Amino acid sequence: MRSALPAALLNLLVFAPVRAAPVVEAEPSHLTLGPKTRAEITVRDASPSLHGAASVGTLSPSGSGEGFTRYVWTPPADARAPLLALFAFWIGDAPTLSDITVLALPCAGRTELSIDTEPSAKVTVEVAGARFGPRKADVQGHLRIPVEVPPNAHEARVLAELSDQSKIRVLPLTLPPSPWLLATAPARSAGGAPVKVLLVVPDTEESAGTELIAEGARLEREQEAPRRLLTRVTPDASRASVELTARTLDGSVRAQRTLEVARPEPAAEAVGAGGVPAPAGWIVGGSAGGYVGGGSNAGSAFSLVLGRGLSPLPLVAEVELGLRNQTLAAPVPGLGVQSSSLLVFPLELALRWQAVASGIFRLGVRGGGGMLLCSHHLSSNFDADFSELAVGWEVFAAVQAGLQAGPVEPYLEIRGAISRVTTDHLDARPGGGVFSLGIRGVFQ
Repeated sequence: MRSALPAALLNLLVFAPVRAAPVVEAEPSHLTLGPKTRAEITVRDASPSLHGAASVGTLSPSGSGEGFTRYVWTPPADARAPLLALFAFWIGDAPTLSDITVLALPCAGRTELSIDTEPSAKVTVEVAGARFGPRKADVQGHLRIPVEVPPNAHEARVLAELSDQSKIRVLPLTLPPSPWLLATAPARSAGGAPVKVLLVVPDTEESAGTELIAEGARLEREQEAPRRLLTRVTPDASRASVELTARTLDGSVRAQRTLEVARPEPAAEAVGAGGVPAPAGWIVGGSAGGYVGGGSNAGSAFSLVLGRGLSPLPLVAEVELGLRNQTLAAPVPGLGVQSSSLLVFPLELALRWQAVASGIFRLGVRGGGGMLLCSHHLSSNFDADFSELAVGWEVFAAVQAGLQAGPVEPYLEIRGAISRVTTDHLDARPGGGVFSLGIRGVFQ
């Protein structure tokens, strides 16, 4: 240890060090903000489980040795106003206030004071015990004096001297409040476990009180001391993060921080004969594609599907309402051309087995059957038009491959169907191979 501890040790506030709270020192003991400003902070009696936090700027480890760890602190690049930087150091993930060492490092800001006084007067400015000048006013009595203002300054004393006369003026200084320190121990919540949140208010802050707000978490105050608060924060279930806000009782925000919640990755569902349990709730989807059944049995195919998961079984019961169409124009020797159009409305029941899930990939097997409600229309240039209704049947088996993206799953279905619709004027097979792209979602 150096023969003389830096003056920053006078700013140390250590709470009842029953345990071995870290010993912290900073060099230099105070700073003036600028592009090359930095401070070296040494923590003695340190251990591998040492943690540190700063109210503002960047605190970076720069080295360690036997019994100490060294950090380098740099203020924000755009920092110009005076501030009191706060640092907290502790060992372990569950500290009490007595285990935490707090260091306050004053940072002065450079500025220029515009002063109007007597012409050609010699002017000196005193701020928090430091003197700047003297400088001579111009013939109109104007001048600007560069000064350094520490965070605890409340006024500037201006001494103007002319011949054997002198005058003192006091200029009030209004400085922005220094940021509060808001830190968490540990840095993240593991699986929603409680986390301790430390709030430190700088001595320069004149506040009627403090308030900590956690959006999406439960708060329990554990310890309080003057300008210090230790709170237990428990994130709500399923929260991925918690927004922490420290403010005064009048609503002025002084510090904000996001507490990340490290949720365990859901295990990939097993691939096996048992299948994947169906989701609870209603499943609504639709698809579009086409079918080929040989000859003129081809056309477009559309469907709407309403399902219900049979959890915990890997089965989904479904009702499908579809629409298919096919047309045929055939020449009749010696007469002309006869056209036939068929609209098919499949009304079917099905069971879908969720066979495989790996990551977001899903593979299912589907089977079912039902009625085909049909409307058939004949027209020609040699006879009157003719329309009829018909009922047919269909059975099918299909394979579906999809990608589960949250509650929504796009999928591809390849279906093999045996179907038939017959009347005195019609013999159609509006099935065969059915290919479609669809999307479905789960609604509770």
